[in-house]
Amino acid sequence: MEREAVSAGSINCRDWVLKLCSLDKHGLVSGLSNGKIDVIPFGQTEKHTEINAHGGAVNSVRKVDENSFCSCSNDGIVKIWDLRSPEGNNCVAAMEGVNNLPFVSLDARDTLVGAGTELKGDSHLFIWDRRRLSVPFKQFTECHQDDITEVRFHPTRRNMLLSGSTDGYVNVYDLKAEKEEDALLQVINFASVHSANFLPNDKLYTLSHMETFSVHSLIDTTTEESVESDPVDYGDIRDKWSCEYVVDLYAPGYICCGSNSTKQLRLYQFDPEKVAFDGLSTNSDYISLPGAHGDDIVRDMVIHHGVIYTGGEDGLVKIWNVSGNMLGDTSSRFFGQEAGSKSHHHHKHTQKKPIKAIEAEDGHIHHSKRHKGQDGSAKPRHHHHNHHHHHSHKSSRFMPYSRE
Repeated sequence: MEREAVSAGSINCRDWVLKLCSLDKHGLVSGLSNGKIDVIPFGQTEKHTEINAHGGAVNSVRKVDENSFCSCSNDGIVKIWDLRSPEGNNCVAAMEGVNNLPFVSLDARDTLVGAGTELKGDSHLFIWDRRRLSVPFKQFTECHQDDITEVRFHPTRRNMLLSGSTDGYVNVYDLKAEKEEDALLQVINFASVHSANFLPNDKLYTLSHMETFSVHSLIDTTTEESVESDPVDYGDIRDKWSCEYVVDLYAPGYICCGSNSTKQLRLYQFDPEKVAFDGLSTNSDYISLPGAHGDDIVRDMVIHHGVIYTGGEDGLVKIWNVSGNMLGDTSSRFFGQEAGSKSHHHHKHTQKKPIKAIEAEDGHIHHSKRHKGQDGSAKPRHHHHNHHHHHSHKSSRFMPYSRE
């Protein structure tokens, strides 16, 4: 059954809105391609605070706690902000990577902040502990051979982290391990990674820049012999989900899909306890956001107290109201559970051996991501393939435009 959202206004952020997060006490935080961060109080469309945050595009913002968030940028710096501080002085920490490598992915959990860089020589995965920011808690340099487009901490296992890259791999790590080679618990060979995250019941999903989607099982780290089960591979999900691109999956259980040609955005609700992602467009209730952001790509979505917020490449944050059942907040840390609830899983990590990678269905790794410039033209990146994919790609969420 379709429920139609009603537009309740918009905020003009004057440049591409790349990422959103919400802080209950302060409002909606939006990272922009011009290096600024806008903080928009809930219920407001007129006044908002503009922070001159970075010297390059703000590729991600993530909630740290009720009063603070972190950001990462093309300027090669990760910052932590506390909105209780006086305006203009809210940056409480700034962590630099190496060689000014742009940071393109970010996550935060408890005291840890993790961020991944673009590839220039090497790509780096940094993890900092906010209690001691002078040096990184961990720094991985051998884990990926291309841009690290995704970083996610496990919501209940403090020492588990995943990363995804345009090199086609998703890696799962044990952060208790001293050495990088010992930290690698699992390697999944998939395709150029747009998004990946942990699901309940020891699962994780992977979503590619070619709009292919799979659900994988985490290996059992309590046994010496680790047998990896085959993933549930849904292939290209654009027909199944009636869309042209997937914005992302969101806890506690939403899939946000867009179609530029029809100026539509759809929000599907799914049960994360069940691996059942086929036929969402025909078998499921969904919320439609008519008009969406017009011809422009939607980069992110937040639900806060039943209100939907979307950010797009048109420079707008749009506000949507939906009648009927209350929607769960996307600030939930765990699919299927509200933020703050505890999982009943307890695992002992004993095995540290990297396991055999799973081959992608067509036997190769895809890198055919292309990026739209500000003029709308596709700009190829530094990796190329000799084969061709005959379908369109959304511009990657972390490269707003080329500054070369």
